[in-house]
Amino acid sequence: MDFIQQLQIWVKGDVTQGKMMVGTAIVLLLPVLIGIMRSSNTLLQGMLIPVGLLLVMNLGYGSYLLLSRPKALVQIETQFRKDPEKTMKHELTRAKTEDKSYGLSKSVWAVLMVISAVLYFVFTKNYYKGLALGLIGMFFGMLIIDAFLHDRVKQYLTKLDGWSNFKELPTINP
Repeated sequence: MDFIQQLQIWVKGDVTQGKMMVGTAIVLLLPVLIGIMRSSNTLLQGMLIPVGLLLVMNLGYGSYLLLSRPKALVQIETQFRKDPEKTMKHELTRAKTEDKSYGLSKSVWAVLMVISAVLYFVFTKNYYKGLALGLIGMFFGMLIIDAFLHDRVKQYLTKLDGWSNFKELPTINP
């Protein structure tokens, strides 16, 4: 499999995840927010802000993936045709940076989930307990999103690392 095919697989995976994120946010945003706002349960009302933020983040980042990844694919393909070696080095550096940032963000989300779980037991009022539960859900959602993105970038990075160890660069199939 050549470099462009690997790049296309990576971009296709990110675009698919972006579609799922946007679709989920669109389907759930209004019903969940309206349901929570109409409820007189203070525990649910406490969950309103974090759950709303999670859905808005899904909508925003999913849209970003949908719009930016196909443009990046075209740009990288063009650069690869002009200067394959420089493009491969740039992509390897970028993939390593994303690998580190996704690894760090997953750790941050996990720590914030634990802190939120502890706060749930510390708080006595239902509103704040709901807020803590909502934060657990929000951080868990972000952990899942980053885990999928990280897994794909690790697979892409593995292929790039394999090619960078050889003198011969992958070719472009006509």
